[in-house]
Amino acid sequence: MSKKVIAAVLILANLMTLASCSQASNTDETTGRSRKSTEEAADEEPEDDDSNNKVAEDRIYHCIEKVATALAECDYDSYCELCTYTPYEVKSVMPIVEEVDEIDYSDTYIRKSPSEMLRVKNSIASTITYEIDKSSFKSNLWAKECTVDVTFSYKDFSSVLDQRDKFLGFADFNMLLAEVEDTVDLDLTLKFTKEDDGQYLLANGRDLAGVYEYDLPELEFMDNLFDTVKDSYMTGPGWDPVTESYTDTNTFEFVVELDENASNYIWQYKYRVAEETSPDWTPLYTSDTIIDRYPTEIHLTYTQEENIPSGFYVFFIYDMQSGTIYGWEFDVYNTADLVQVDTVYTGTVTETEETAETEAPEDET
Repeated sequence: MSKKVIAAVLILANLMTLASCSQASNTDETTGRSRKSTEEAADEEPEDDDSNNKVAEDRIYHCIEKVATALAECDYDSYCELCTYTPYEVKSVMPIVEEVDEIDYSDTYIRKSPSEMLRVKNSIASTITYEIDKSSFKSNLWAKECTVDVTFSYKDFSSVLDQRDKFLGFADFNMLLAEVEDTVDLDLTLKFTKEDDGQYLLANGRDLAGVYEYDLPELEFMDNLFDTVKDSYMTGPGWDPVTESYTDTNTFEFVVELDENASNYIWQYKYRVAEETSPDWTPLYTSDTIIDRYPTEIHLTYTQEENIPSGFYVFFIYDMQSGTIYGWEFDVYNTADLVQVDTVYTGTVTETEETAETEAPEDET
């Protein structure tokens, strides 16, 4: 073999050796796979599809739990953090209860409380629950995008509306709602997108606005139980409805007629009889706490052995739940006092008339 051929073989051998060393340096000793490609693949996505989907499912189900909690608590800021974009459609219907400061015409700050209707809607929202159909879970390659079917539910408030024409504040509505078992269900397919940090965010957050779209009419609310009063009057021995006063009596009777709404409630109240004296009223009697279950009428009586002295009196009921009172003010007269006054008055008139007859000047004409 010529020297040129030998030299060429040696050069080729050296090149092969260098290539082999270079390849060995970039190859995993156990698998023979390129180290560089293995590391890049590990950084991008796991090779095991089943394991990848399991991780995605766990993270998405955890996200759904936080979504449902934010919806039930009407926490818009928390809900936004779980979405890929700002869900303005949800904000427009979410019944967020908060007290805000407003400025009146005198430029002073006043505290404005949320409306009763807003509180009612917030109560309905607080009943939101969810159920995941895990068999519906789907994902694309490496679980970059996933979908799953979820049923969101809230209590069916229609049965509450069947029980009342008026409500004693939103708390009355909320108490009845707590007893409801039927639900309104909203079936949705939620879409999730994987972020760079590996977490999943809701890609169709606007679709959950439906959990707040209640077919709820404008409700009527009472300030207190006395809003159920149809009529009231005093009665009993010696009562004169024309002058609204008692004469020669030892008894007061107070009657309160109630409408059909009153019988929906358990009343707790006291009643008091007092006389107007200076500088304050003087109580004659204060009852113990009375628990009246679902009344249709209230009939109260105060009596004593001797006649009640002449004066100006009040007979009222104190509602212990609202702290309000309702009652009558009236006069009391005694015949003995009236006769004495009439005698003095008659004598004065007679004396004046006689004096006028004897001392009248003669007519000069």
